[in-house]
Parts: sequence; C-alpha cells; structure tokens
Amino acid sequence: MKNKFFAASIMSLALLFCACSSDEEEESLADKCNDGDEASCLIGTWQMLAIQDAALSYSIVVDFSTGPGTLIINEDGTFKYTYATAASSQWYQTCGGLENTGKWTYDNTSKTFSIKGIVGEPCTEASSAIIKVNATDMTFSKPLFQTGEDIQSASQPIEYFKRFGVL
Repeated sequence: MKNKFFAASIMSLALLFCACSSDEEEESLADKCNDGDEASCLIGTWQMLAIQDAALSYSIVVDFSTGPGTLIINEDGTFKYTYATAASSQWYQTCGGLENTGKWTYDNTSKTFSIKGIVGEPCTEASSAIIKVNATDMTFSKPLFQTGEDIQSASQPIEYFKRFGVL
C-alpha cells in the first residue's frame, strides 16, 4: 500500500511539473524594449536619481540619489509619483515624500509620454516630454515631475530614472 501511495505521489508531482512548463517562453523585458515596444517597456517601478544636463555629457544638475523620487507606471494607464526627499531638491520641504497620482499616455510615433495629475499635491501639472527608455534606464527630455528644481545652470535638463529592482 505504501508503494502505491508513493508511486501516486511521484506521478502527481511529475504531472504538476509538466503542466507548469511551457513550450513558449514569455518575451523578456529587454526583448520588449529592444523590439520597440516602448509602452510595455514603461510599465514598472522607477527611481528618479537625477536631473542631468544632456548638453554637457549628462552631468548631474540635481542629485536625488540620497532620496530618489519613485514613479510607478501601471499598465492600466495610471501612475503614482512620490517626490524626491533628497536634501539637494528645491522641493524637499514643500513636496518631498508627497504622492501624486494620475493618468499617463504614450504616443509611439512621436515618442511622447504625457501625464495628467488627478489626485495628490499640486506639485505636478499636466505635461508631456519625449522619452527614451530601455530595460533599465529612462529619461524625459525635460523635467516632468520635479519641475520646481533649480535647473538654470543646465542648457538641456532631463530627468533620469533607473528601473527599481533591475541591476
């Protein structure tokens, strides 16, 4: 009897493992991003690490690495942004740590990411920017979230994000 029970258990486990495997593997995030599926590539959690000057070798204008902003882009067209708490932020005391949520859209032809805040502090307004994104990095062609920062020294300021959880 023990042998029959043991054999049945082994067969059940074998069937379970076979049922879970698939002949088709889901396309990786890097593949989606490389294949030009930017909309899918945007989905996830991002940390804003800096505002950089794209005209000057991407030198850092405002460093948020000690308290980065966090952007969550959801597949359903909503986003949540938590403002940077780094002391280097001009908005550290007024908006630092506050959240704003809203809707986002993406135009693949123009590579434009647009946001419209609907809930939260009035620290982000409706705006759009050209976006560059891959599996690990994302930049907006102008400040889109941390718009009140002192960026006068930059000739071409961009917001730089790193995907959270991807090394």
